[in-house]
Amino acid sequence: MKKEQAVEVFAALDNGEWGCGSGYLVGPRLVLTAAHAIVAEVSGKRSFHTLSSSQDIRCRATGDDTLFHGEVVWRGEGADLDVALVEITDGAWPKVPAAPVRWGRTTCQKSRVDCTAVGYPQVLRLSGQRREREHLSGRVNPAAGEKSGTYHVQVDDAPTRHMNDDSPWAGMSGAALFSEELLIGVVVIDHDGFDGHRLTAVRMSEVFADTEFLRHITEHCGAPAGVGKTKNFPVLESAELATLFSGRRPLRRPRTPATLLTAQVAAVRWFHGREGKVAELQDWLASPEPLEARLVVGPGGYGKTRLAAELHQRALAMGWITGMVQADQADRLPIEPMARLGSCELPLLLIVDYAETRPDVVQHLLRTVSTEAGHTVRLLMLARSPGKWWESLWGSTWQLQEAVALDGVEVLGPLPEDCEHRGEAFREAALDLSQALPKVRGLDEIDWTALAERITVPDLSRSRYGSIMQIHLAALVSLLQSGPTSVATANNGIITHEDLLITHEKPYWRAGAQRHKVALGDDSLTNAVTVATLMGAADRDEALAVLARVRGLDGQSEGQLMDVDQWLTTLYPPSGTGRWGALEPDRLGEHLVGVQLRDWPDLLVKPLAAATLPQLHRAFHVLARASVDHSAAREALRFQVVEQLRRTGPTALSVALETEVPEFLLELLEEGVQAALDDPDTLAALAEAFPVKAPELAVLAEQVTRLETAVCRRLVSGGLSRYLPQLAGATRRHAEQLHALGRTEEALVVQSEAVSLYGDLFDNAELTGGAFS
Repeated sequence: MKKEQAVEVFAALDNGEWGCGSGYLVGPRLVLTAAHAIVAEVSGKRSFHTLSSSQDIRCRATGDDTLFHGEVVWRGEGADLDVALVEITDGAWPKVPAAPVRWGRTTCQKSRVDCTAVGYPQVLRLSGQRREREHLSGRVNPAAGEKSGTYHVQVDDAPTRHMNDDSPWAGMSGAALFSEELLIGVVVIDHDGFDGHRLTAVRMSEVFADTEFLRHITEHCGAPAGVGKTKNFPVLESAELATLFSGRRPLRRPRTPATLLTAQVAAVRWFHGREGKVAELQDWLASPEPLEARLVVGPGGYGKTRLAAELHQRALAMGWITGMVQADQADRLPIEPMARLGSCELPLLLIVDYAETRPDVVQHLLRTVSTEAGHTVRLLMLARSPGKWWESLWGSTWQLQEAVALDGVEVLGPLPEDCEHRGEAFREAALDLSQALPKVRGLDEIDWTALAERITVPDLSRSRYGSIMQIHLAALVSLLQSGPTSVATANNGIITHEDLLITHEKPYWRAGAQRHKVALGDDSLTNAVTVATLMGAADRDEALAVLARVRGLDGQSEGQLMDVDQWLTTLYPPSGTGRWGALEPDRLGEHLVGVQLRDWPDLLVKPLAAATLPQLHRAFHVLARASVDHSAAREALRFQVVEQLRRTGPTALSVALETEVPEFLLELLEEGVQAALDDPDTLAALAEAFPVKAPELAVLAEQVTRLETAVCRRLVSGGLSRYLPQLAGATRRHAEQLHALGRTEEALVVQSEAVSLYGDLFDNAELTGGAFS
């Protein structure tokens, strides 16, 4: 809730007096209020639905003494729909900031959902028809009021009601009722029998059944023209589960050109080349099975997140509760929503992006959801590729085994090689981006549509244009380079679309830094954005610890570093939990990391030395992906793994088992092990990180078990006999993987060694009287 969006609503009555109520700005000029607050006649015992609306409606914004004219544009019909919309028609109405509203409803069986409302009760009258603002808090029980379509709000610290006088809440009617950040109802009644401690609110689920209400909300509150091809149609989210899902709002004003390429802004229309896939996923939602899961994989830029976002929107419109789960670790899943997850009464679609980095989150979700009593649950996982992480997760989670087959992985393939098909996608993207670019600050005075009509379609036959993101990137860069913002391409090795777009981003970095009083040069700003993209930060303490070690920021005072931190928090919105967002799309962020490491090879040495385990894990994932195209990223990763094996080895092994490019990390681990053969503590730390079960992918499993065997053999030969059982197990698993690869002779030799090791273990157990199994 934004308290500054609460407004006073006055209606002229036929008796010459004024009726007063409360309202909430749900759009720049659209006020949501109670219908009985805007009638012309004194109602007596008649229903307000039989009374005409006042022809003289006035509204007053918070902190303003002026009353502005308004007009009733919609009023609920029927005895229980005591809700209305007032459009402020006064040309002098100030530009009150009106944050986009997220609408909600209760969806779970458990009681005590916290709520809050801001309004203007009459008992807080001041001189000159002004009233103080009241901020009430309370709770609702979802089951109470279901038949009448209302919530019964149990108010905390309510004033005592004098039965012979007006309600102490008179004038509060029309106040918007919020739970978390969701508007769930409109306050309308103070029940006589509850001594002022219980108010009634009309549920937004009842209001949303009226198509005229939705039409007005869409017209006034949808995304501005040019941000997305269509306006945002209003939908109801789950009040109880809101904090489980990503709270990223649709951006009304994109911050930078690159922001237009993100799934959050969706400036380019839904790509119909993927319509078959999203239709298939809609059919999956309609399956009669209570619990089903899907894993969709594909390289970065192939449109996985946009596909999930499209399904999310369609599921919401179908009445599902759905969202992108934002926690990056299981212990960061919000406690209260997780406690309610098993009692959700509506069909539930959970979307987990980057599932390869969050298997523990998937496990925890599946253990918490309930499919009893006819509940329907769908889990959609997105990842770059299946790998050890998938086999390990599937093998350790019985709910997942029932919900999807191990080989039931769906690969999102490249676009058809047909250049005409790709050219059509390019032209659509150029047109949509030309309509969105004027919404970016500083680009509003350029006729981008005219430029879009003149640019030529490039050669899209190369394999890189199998990625829809690369086509959108090419269209955006072609537009930017056709206008007055074009940048030179002959200097500094600027040759790729990614290089050009990053160059176009830098003016926005500089402008934001200036607003936050950050006096740094371009290189220092770029280093800060690179480290933020690579590592992220959970909170301010982590942020400051990292920034103090960024090249170009060393020597800055704590106050100056706090300014840099604040700049980074506003530059790009975070995609989930955490303080900083990253330069997106992902491939663009990875390119920035690779290029900046080329120019500043030691850029990450000090920041990664101060990294927490989650930051190190994230950084290794980004570096592993960037290393495919950037030798500087490979060298940075080599230094971190080989030279810092004791600290980073377990993380490198974990990421190798999750990423789609494990080979390079495993090579580095082998190199690090050879360099640490005389360092038992380092080898022991790495040995403890190996999985109990070998990966199911044969080639990867052979590499991992061979590495584990080498580490444990060295530890045992160094006198650490407690690693003998692990050496025996690793040797046995290595023999099994060699056999699976058809390397029979090698497998027999290793198997003989395993038998000998198990014999030694048995003998030792006999001598010591211990048990061996």
